[in-house]
Amino acid sequence: MLLLYTDGVIEARSPTGSFYPLADRVASFQASSPDALLHEIHRDLLVHTGEQLTDDAAFLIIERTPSRHPHRTHLEFQADGSPSF
Repeated sequence: MLLLYTDGVIEARSPTGSFYPLADRVASFQASSPDALLHEIHRDLLVHTGEQLTDDAAFLIIERTPSRHPHRTHLEFQADGSPSF
C-alpha cells in the first residue's frame, strides 16, 4: 500500500504539543486493506490530538492489486494499427 498525506497529518499536535508520529504508528497497525488502514490512522490521529484537528488533514491510500489480464510480453496490434487489449 502507498500512503499519501497532507502536512496537516504529520503536523497535528497532541494537547501537550507533540507532533503526530505517523511513521511509527503506521508501522504498528495490522490493517488488511486501504479502508481499514485509513480508519485506523484517522481514529489514532483524533486520539492523539484530543479530537481537536486545527489544520486540514487528508489521506490517500493506494493498493496495487493483481491484474486480471494475462501478462503480455509485448503489445499486440490489430490490422488497422490500433492496440489489441
